[in-house]
Amino acid sequence: MRILFKVYIYIFDKRMDKKTIDRIFLLHGLGKVESVSEIEIGFTNKVYSINDKFILKVCEDVENESRFEKEVFFYRFFADKIPVPKIRVFDNSKKIYNKHFIIYPRIVGDNVYSKWHLLSNIQRKEVMRQFCEIFKTITSSQYKKFLKRFKLSATFSWHDKVVQRIKHSLEAIERKQLFSSDFLDTIKRFLEANHHVLNEQKICLVYWDAHFDNILIRNNQIVGILDFERTELASIDFTLDIIKRMVDYPKKYMSEKTEKYAKNEDYSKLLEWFQEFYPDPFAFKDIYKRLDLYALAHDLDDVLLWPNSEEIKQMIAKTVRGSGASF
Repeated sequence: MRILFKVYIYIFDKRMDKKTIDRIFLLHGLGKVESVSEIEIGFTNKVYSINDKFILKVCEDVENESRFEKEVFFYRFFADKIPVPKIRVFDNSKKIYNKHFIIYPRIVGDNVYSKWHLLSNIQRKEVMRQFCEIFKTITSSQYKKFLKRFKLSATFSWHDKVVQRIKHSLEAIERKQLFSSDFLDTIKRFLEANHHVLNEQKICLVYWDAHFDNILIRNNQIVGILDFERTELASIDFTLDIIKRMVDYPKKYMSEKTEKYAKNEDYSKLLEWFQEFYPDPFAFKDIYKRLDLYALAHDLDDVLLWPNSEEIKQMIAKTVRGSGASF
């Protein structure tokens, strides 16, 4: 399932070799490199475990460098607030290696997906309570430093941002003739009938890649939050987009290794628990219609990446008019 929904943009013939890693660790006083293993996570970056003590993350795609630097910013920004990696090295000079990279001590824990099937509902609910406390910290944080660092403005229409994203994808899909004209018209009518629900907004920092592969737990306690590249200013309810997707499609962000443990019923209460512990993102009129529009925007983007995927098209059909649509 996972390959279907993520873009692999690695340059497969380029990997940081041990000799280069030795030089980096020597330069920064991190000790002798005894072992290097590539971790099968990360989609826009290479991720290595060094000596089973450090994580080395390399931005192999030049187009992702701005997001990579955003992740570095947020790891430092939230260092004393939530359990993010503690960066020991950030090098964007391209002198030792011609890519940006970071090094941080490995957080000892397992991603939530790998343990969720072993937890009782009481334990799962407690993990979600911790999860929501972390979200509260993120969404309530001041973001002036973030705006200044990345030369951004906090004055924008959330409605326009989402609607333009959808329209841009629809235009590309129409040019490439990926959908039938009937299905395109159905999507456009759905957008026209519902876009107004996005006029309400509450702008804040939103960490919108918070699926369970990016959350580490140990003894049922959250000990690590990873991958802040996709953190940005958005309306607070956009926080719920990824949560709803985990409810609707539990296998979507799982590794193949953990997919076999996935049961829909194990994820069915995520939104319910989220609302109990953090009601603020739900405080919008037509909240579930807003979430439909976020899902539509996401899935239309995915169609452009995987134009032959009937599964993604069925997801869009489910959003705009129920299942069983023709494309």
